[in-house]
Amino acid sequence: MTNRKPLLTSLLRTLVEEWGYTEVESALRHLSQVSRRTGARPPRSGRPEATQKPRTARKPRADEQVARAHLPEAQQAVMLDLATRFDRKQLLPSVSDVREFLVMMGERPGPMKDRSEAFRWLLKALSRLPAEQLQHLANSALHSGPSELGPLSDAIAAAAASLPRHRGPSTS
Repeated sequence: MTNRKPLLTSLLRTLVEEWGYTEVESALRHLSQVSRRTGARPPRSGRPEATQKPRTARKPRADEQVARAHLPEAQQAVMLDLATRFDRKQLLPSVSDVREFLVMMGERPGPMKDRSEAFRWLLKALSRLPAEQLQHLANSALHSGPSELGPLSDAIAAAAASLPRHRGPSTS
């Protein structure tokens, strides 16, 4: 980063030549008082506001993603329940768990950097399931703890088997 002091000196010299020391000093005092009253902080020295790093947006929680999704009413309540458990890490607590779940459903998940992004993939896959299978999956997930994943695995297998790409070729 280049030294910005010469620029500041040049600007101040121009202001002083135009208005004089007393006026410039008075204007700076006034600016300082206004900043204190409004709570605005002046930019840090050597780093103008325009180049300051913007705040990054917060990642949406799973329940927020479900609320924004346009799901049929029958699926909405079940998905909200699953999303709440996902947010609490009671359902698929890690990104690798979500990836494995999606693979078991027959999906090919892309890269997932965090749980929020992983839930987006999960939401897409689960929203394709009929409401009855989604409810069955939710009930199975509710009763299976970390050491008892059999019912959840069975529910996933049943859901994956019902997807069109996993059915045998039609004879018609």
